[in-house]
Amino acid sequence: MHRLGFIGTGTLAQAVIGGLETTDAGRMQILLSPRSETVSTALAAAYPNVRRAESSVEVVEESDILFLGMRPHQLDEAVASLPFRESHIVVSFLAGASIEKILPTVHPARNVVRVNPLPPIRFRKGPVVLYPANPLIEELFAGIGDLIVVDKESDLHAIGIASALMSSHYELQNRQIGWLVAEGMPVPAAAAYIRSMYDGLAEVTLQALKVGEPVIPQHHETKGGLNERGRAQLLEAGWFDEAISALDIIKDHASGLTRRS
Repeated sequence: MHRLGFIGTGTLAQAVIGGLETTDAGRMQILLSPRSETVSTALAAAYPNVRRAESSVEVVEESDILFLGMRPHQLDEAVASLPFRESHIVVSFLAGASIEKILPTVHPARNVVRVNPLPPIRFRKGPVVLYPANPLIEELFAGIGDLIVVDKESDLHAIGIASALMSSHYELQNRQIGWLVAEGMPVPAAAAYIRSMYDGLAEVTLQALKVGEPVIPQHHETKGGLNERGRAQLLEAGWFDEAISALDIIKDHASGLTRRS
């Protein structure tokens, strides 16, 4: 029986626990720190194997695997004086916080694993990036997303930058929905079509990945057709180049945030 403890119980912890409950509920006990009160109370009410602790000290004392889910700048304060053990496995969800930075705060624990799940994990979908390799943590997360174990910690940083276009993806969807509505289509039907279309396209690319096939845009358009015309217009406007430029700008912004933290 795995004894899991969460220090910092926010939206991401809620998504992770929701995913784990679909695969490992019978093999784990989960103890939650009392903050956030709303989330921890709701999770304890939703699952019989989840309990809300009186304090983070209780979480550390009664767990073998500890998940850090606070904001990076809250790390030192949140874990100060907690009774970590050398035998603890510490799993960090803290974006941008290196293992080198985390280790002194959780001493004498020495086994720190960084995991970068995304909110769709609660639906058992989306990537779960992990570093370094750890068989037990890999086993926990393997069933609730597409597990990616990277070879170096810097890959986590690069993935975090690439992920920063998620809200732009939703912006694009909403613009397409708005265009359909302007053409006279009811909002529910327009939204259902666009959301479903992107969900289906994502599944096509994942299936291609599983069999080692590249996703080539030209294979998804007809010569002289609508898709070809649309992509040609965006290529001519430099739209895709601007996306790469945005990633470079995001990278610089992230470096500035790291220097100030």
